[in-house]
Amino acid sequence: MMPSTIYKLSLILFVHTAALVAVHPALGTQSLSCWLVEEVAATSSKPRSILQTPVLVQFTDATGLTYSPPVTADPDTLLFYVFDPSGKLSPEFTSCELTHHLTQEVSLNWARSLTEEKFSPSALGKAWYTLAASNRKDGRAVSLVLGPLGDKKDHLSVSLAVYSDSSIQHAQLGKPLSVPCGMWRGHQPRFSVEWRHRALGDGSLLYAYDGWKDRVEEQAPNCHLNFSALHNEGDASLMIENVDVSLQGILLCIIYLPYLRAQREIQLLVTAKPQVILQPAPLFAQPGEEVTLSCDISHFHPMEISVDFLVQLPGESHPSLLTGNYLSAHTHHKDGTYSISAYQRIVASNDLHGARYFCRVGHVSATRSISSSQTLKVAGVSGPSLEDIMYLFLTALFLYGTLSYLRRKAVSLFGGPEELNVQKNKSE
Repeated sequence: MMPSTIYKLSLILFVHTAALVAVHPALGTQSLSCWLVEEVAATSSKPRSILQTPVLVQFTDATGLTYSPPVTADPDTLLFYVFDPSGKLSPEFTSCELTHHLTQEVSLNWARSLTEEKFSPSALGKAWYTLAASNRKDGRAVSLVLGPLGDKKDHLSVSLAVYSDSSIQHAQLGKPLSVPCGMWRGHQPRFSVEWRHRALGDGSLLYAYDGWKDRVEEQAPNCHLNFSALHNEGDASLMIENVDVSLQGILLCIIYLPYLRAQREIQLLVTAKPQVILQPAPLFAQPGEEVTLSCDISHFHPMEISVDFLVQLPGESHPSLLTGNYLSAHTHHKDGTYSISAYQRIVASNDLHGARYFCRVGHVSATRSISSSQTLKVAGVSGPSLEDIMYLFLTALFLYGTLSYLRRKAVSLFGGPEELNVQKNKSE
């Protein structure tokens, strides 16, 4: 072979290798550390236990091609090569758990049509796994069903992916909400969607949809799916028209394929922002008079709340915290919200004239504290204020109206002034 030909072949091989590395730049380095969790049955001498085995998930392509074998520090660590056509698996996940997946038919009405032909591929007899991974930093979470890729036991491929951008969802009471859940099912046309609610050990079905038959089997009030987004984009988010406190808890998004299923859990926290009113309003007092400030905090959820009283004295730029306040018992309303009152005693004095009192409330429903305030007016300190003048005017107006009413009553009963004089002369 001519040297020039060798150089040309070497150049072609170099370019081809560079192109492969450009397309798959990190196949030899991208991996994810997981744990394989298995249940060990009880024996006569040992109770039931859980076995955890370290696993290194090595990302690969459909052919199982890896450019360098990964190195594991622990010889007991299992090595799985995983091809992920869904693109949802990431080395950035901070936690990862593998469990054995039992491939089986589902007898639920909305999943029965997926296996109505009773045909089970031979691959179902091999080892299948469920991989659940999440990222504590941004809240992303995914659940994958891994099936066999080729004839090697340690080579797997993603067959189903169910994912969400966050494992915790906040909702405002009485507002609409979309609970996120996405799915990837490859080219499998048969699927069904199920949404369940679980709280305090109880569960209920919110929505069930047979995607193969395009039929809604179960639907709770105010719940629905966007079918166009579901079929075209894999968006299985649950749309809730009016959030109720009873929905707080765990929402389960479950996706069924023939003989396979995966689910994501989303914790729903329902919040209602409290209304805060500080009484009495307006705040007037005599020197030496004890006044009880009442802070009424109503219709909030959840029940945990913090309440502080503060005072900003005349001439000061910032308020200071008061001590000695006390709380009433919670009132539980029919809509699931709570109300409570907080009290603070103060003694009016001349130097407190113009002091501004605050009731400050901290609650998870608000990013900032919620407050209500009143300004103390001490009688006789600085002469009549605008409020005092208005109060005196209203009092005088009331007295004038009362006297006029009494005069008209007297005239109607006894006649006008002339008739009163005539009656007086006759009596004499």
